[in-house]
Amino acid sequence: MRIFIAGDSTAADYPSGQAPQAGWGQALARFLDVPVVNAAYPGASARSSIERLGMHDRIMSEIGAGDVLLICFGHNDPRHDQQRFGAPYGAYTSCLRRYLDGARSRDARPVLVTPVERRTPDGSSTHGEYPAAMRALAEAERVPLVDLQGASARRWRELGPDATKELFLWLGPHPNYPRGSADDTHFTAAGAIEVARLLLAEAGPLLPPAARIPDDLTWRTPVPVPSIDARTGDRRAEYATATPQEVGAVCRRAADLLPVLDEAGPRGRAALLDAMAAALDDRTDELVAAADAETALGEARLTGEAARTSGQLRLFAEVLREGAFLDVRIDSADPAAVPPKPDLRRMNVPLGVVGVFSASNFPFAFSVAGGDTASALAAGCAVVVKAHELHPEASVRTLGALRAGAAAAGFPEDVVQLVHGRDAGTALVQDGRVKAIGFTGSVRGGRYLHDLAMARPEPIPFYGELGSLNPLVVTPGAAKARLAEIAEGLAASVALGAGQFCVKPGLVLAPAGSGLADAMAAHFTGLAPQTLLGDSIRSAFTEGAAERASIPGLRTVATGRTGDGRQVAARLMAGPVSLLGSSELLLEECFGPMTVVLEYTGEADLAEALAAAPGSLTVTLHSEPHETGLAARLAAIARDRAGRLVFDGYPTGVAVGWAQQHGGPYPATTAPTTTSAGTAAIARFLRPVAYQNCPPPLLPPALRDDDPWRVPRRLDGTLVLPEAPPGRAAR
Repeated sequence: MRIFIAGDSTAADYPSGQAPQAGWGQALARFLDVPVVNAAYPGASARSSIERLGMHDRIMSEIGAGDVLLICFGHNDPRHDQQRFGAPYGAYTSCLRRYLDGARSRDARPVLVTPVERRTPDGSSTHGEYPAAMRALAEAERVPLVDLQGASARRWRELGPDATKELFLWLGPHPNYPRGSADDTHFTAAGAIEVARLLLAEAGPLLPPAARIPDDLTWRTPVPVPSIDARTGDRRAEYATATPQEVGAVCRRAADLLPVLDEAGPRGRAALLDAMAAALDDRTDELVAAADAETALGEARLTGEAARTSGQLRLFAEVLREGAFLDVRIDSADPAAVPPKPDLRRMNVPLGVVGVFSASNFPFAFSVAGGDTASALAAGCAVVVKAHELHPEASVRTLGALRAGAAAAGFPEDVVQLVHGRDAGTALVQDGRVKAIGFTGSVRGGRYLHDLAMARPEPIPFYGELGSLNPLVVTPGAAKARLAEIAEGLAASVALGAGQFCVKPGLVLAPAGSGLADAMAAHFTGLAPQTLLGDSIRSAFTEGAAERASIPGLRTVATGRTGDGRQVAARLMAGPVSLLGSSELLLEECFGPMTVVLEYTGEADLAEALAAAPGSLTVTLHSEPHETGLAARLAAIARDRAGRLVFDGYPTGVAVGWAQQHGGPYPATTAPTTTSAGTAAIARFLRPVAYQNCPPPLLPPALRDDDPWRVPRRLDGTLVLPEAPPGRAAR
């Protein structure tokens, strides 16, 4: 027998960072010798627990015959925010019935529990019709009910308003509550124990008898995320993981700040991004040192990446000042038209809270302060970042810079927040306040989170950059004209950053007999041992290289120098293009310093191989001017396989500007119509809204006739640029 709890913050478990706050479900587990599975979640209502938080589904996936389900909602159900409201005799009881039906269908025993009463000076009830509605449902459905509301109300009146302060979260300054607390809803350990005692007394034979009377509680200590030195494997520091409850609190704070970002307008948010960029620049040495220790990417590479990251923030500040991202369109009213034409005004508005997953291989440019965060803040979205476990210290230090920049610009520091831990990432995707996700990582991890986002009661956009093979094609003419040059440039591109760039060319298509692989071999054999980002990435690379080496007909042409057990040797492999028909591995990315050269025998052979390649971020073509026909044919195929076509160069390196496209067909990304680099990235976190016949005082500034924000607008089909303010030339 197990006892499951569906409820809100009054019942939830709390981690050590929130002690002495405790929930009665947390205390109930100390009374009993049977397992207590506490799914209660702060802020939950009966409706939001099903539609937004996934509580119902999680419980039903685990509960079974002989188990008991305690169902206790009512604190948050009157609230009209965050889709929590349910009328007492409407959605509230309908959602409670979902729990009843689910438990009974699994041969578990549901028990309804009225919500525990709040503390009030006069002992009056604070839950309106909700307890009565639950009692009526229990009678109609013939299920047992524990009247915790009635029992707690009697107990609070008996103790009086002063004594009950010892049970509720009334605190002076405390390490976890520096400003103290005066909370009439939530409990200390003593209060949680008292409520659990009342519940057991009211439940009688519905629950097992108490095995003990606890005098204190234990709080959960989260498993830390360690900061590991990439070169030595030594532990450097530890960072606490966030529980689902803590993620919920972070997301609530982010949602509260959305009006602040919106009211700041484009120019206010531009100042915010500029201040964040300046704070990053001021701390470059500190940030690079932490990131280099955790990733072994090297100070030179990381210093350049840090500059690119602050540059991205400043670029989006330009986007905001320019204003076209709002896509303002105004169609004037025409009452004389048949039928009459309304006044219509359309613009882009922020999506809401955005969750961002940091990338392993770019601790700055695609992580806490990276393009996803920059574009989301520019759009007016508060951001919650899930730190990557391979560089938690760099993440924390980067967050500190962003918060300092926010404060300097007069914004709340929490416009960007950070959480650690894999469970925190899952909770972030599932939190109902989060309206979009930006992700850079593996196919496996990205698909798992993508599917979670799609399975939510309210599915949300998931902008995932997953895996990319990035084919590079060498035509016969190019191989003949500049073989040595291509071999040198290609080897450098493959080895750059230990082969851990998202646009590393992992498949090379070269003419049979050209000798490209042999020409590249000399460059590979001289490569130093490579330190990869972490143990899991090193293991995956070693396994992937071994699997490819075992493919019949695929030969290892060259390996780099070997090092200690924490390093890997670069690999160069080659074989005939016909191997694509016998091994799917050759069409999958192997993250790390390795590439495969496959040789084709004719144009048809080449075109077929390129068409078979999976969706990628890039396709690169090396050809000569006299091969225009072949190049055109290959470019047409490449356009369908990638988001960026590179000619006579190498794909590593992503210039961040107005024309960049960093996306591609799946599995390169889950949203090939968007980009995660360049100014167009802001579109991911916006949605259009039209105002029809709206009274002028209610219009947003960008849609008003006087255009106070001075942004480009399309008026009755004609693009109209804003007038420059006095003393400033038009751009």
